[in-house]
Amino acid sequence: MVYWKVNEGDVIDCFQVYCMEEPQGAMSEEYRVTVKESYCTLEDLEPDKCYLVWVMAVNYTGCSLPSEKTSFRTAPSGPVIKSEECTVCWDTATIRWSSANLDAVECFTLEYCKQYACEGEGLRSVSGIRNCEQKVLLQPSENYLFYIKAVNFAGASEQSEAALISTKGTRFHLLKETANSALVLSEDGTAIHYQEQTFKHRAKLNDSLGVLGELLPPRGYHYWETAVGGSEAYRIGVLYPSTPRDSPLGQNSTSWCIRCNSSPTSRRFEFLHSSTQADIQVAELPLRIGTLLDYLHGRLLFFNTQSGQLLFSYRHTFTEACHPALAVDRPGSLTLHTGIQTPDFVKHS
Repeated sequence: MVYWKVNEGDVIDCFQVYCMEEPQGAMSEEYRVTVKESYCTLEDLEPDKCYLVWVMAVNYTGCSLPSEKTSFRTAPSGPVIKSEECTVCWDTATIRWSSANLDAVECFTLEYCKQYACEGEGLRSVSGIRNCEQKVLLQPSENYLFYIKAVNFAGASEQSEAALISTKGTRFHLLKETANSALVLSEDGTAIHYQEQTFKHRAKLNDSLGVLGELLPPRGYHYWETAVGGSEAYRIGVLYPSTPRDSPLGQNSTSWCIRCNSSPTSRRFEFLHSSTQADIQVAELPLRIGTLLDYLHGRLLFFNTQSGQLLFSYRHTFTEACHPALAVDRPGSLTLHTGIQTPDFVKHS
């Protein structure tokens, strides 16, 4: 909205308002609007741009000299919520987004509501956010719609498209900084790969190469799945943040895991925790293993997701937040799948 003043007593039929993008390049075009009031709304301007505006008064004698040119900047372009990069854990969510030009943004405003909100419930809002993520407290087993706006001195951007975020499933990512340097981590942070050539160079070390997932808060329950078809020797489990990084998963008092160990003739499955070592009888070789970390009932369960077979259940009162953990003992790949609603065979276990 642009406002201007006129001298008292002037006879004016209308005003011509001119607008041009700054700096004036060879391709710049004037945008002209004719109005009778001493204000004008300039529409269809691009976000994150500087414009020059000036006004001329018109009556039956002709046009006045142009006013002094005034420079102004438009509101920022609308940010975009990156749903696949958001983290969701039981009753919290960390919402992440991107902005085309962070230099033009002073802060962000995050708005959200239940997907099927009760009448009169309205949007909840978090304003003054200085970076591109925000953690919010939600209710478990609900769907929410999230919107984000960028704000600067010129105003607020248009509201982003709605992003559906569900607390019906746990969503997290593997942490690149925790991955063993000999592992290859996928760009989207969902898969690890232990290359054959790397293994040959490390064969004498006889070690297990691992990576951690984002920390899961000690509330409710968390379920995720791991595709294991690309690996013959691996470990899947959880650990406390205090676990020494040089200690193999499941071979200390602060980590728990299921391990698949291959030989030329067979594969052996076992559960490992400190001095505990329990053999697991597998009816069907799993291609995908489901893991349930249940803080509510003090349990850690592993499933063959194809058959729904419970592979192993371990009762323990987990007193701290846990990192999901993946490790490979021989060349191969593991792929993480999150954001999955808990299957019926897990709920009934």
